[in-house]
Amino acid sequence: MEDRKLNQDFVPLLTIMSIDFEKDLDIVKRVLGDFEQRTHSENGFKFSDRAEMAAGWWFYDVLVSREFLQNLFRILMPEGIGEDRKSASLKLVGAFQEQTSKLGSEARVKMHGEIPFAAPWWAWLMR
Repeated sequence: MEDRKLNQDFVPLLTIMSIDFEKDLDIVKRVLGDFEQRTHSENGFKFSDRAEMAAGWWFYDVLVSREFLQNLFRILMPEGIGEDRKSASLKLVGAFQEQTSKLGSEARVKMHGEIPFAAPWWAWLMR
């Protein structure tokens, strides 16, 4: 019961697509840790229980607490942009992608639930 409550307190935010799993996972953890420090949050994120591999890419999700997410929006979003969900999402993903790239990661970051970057290729492959 306690485990289910803990899982309900986290929401999926980002999907990470990585070729070099170990390297990129360390960088993603570092970026999230930096955001936790900036927002004065603790235990604000966790990763999906399983990573999946397809076509040489690792896919896994970043889940965040609602409090951490609110704090992220507070520090990353200019006033008024929070009302436009698409712009806010793009800004959040852009900030995260920028930070991971600066640290040498080649991983791709998408909002959780977005159409994957390789969707056209997968559609062709599955014909």
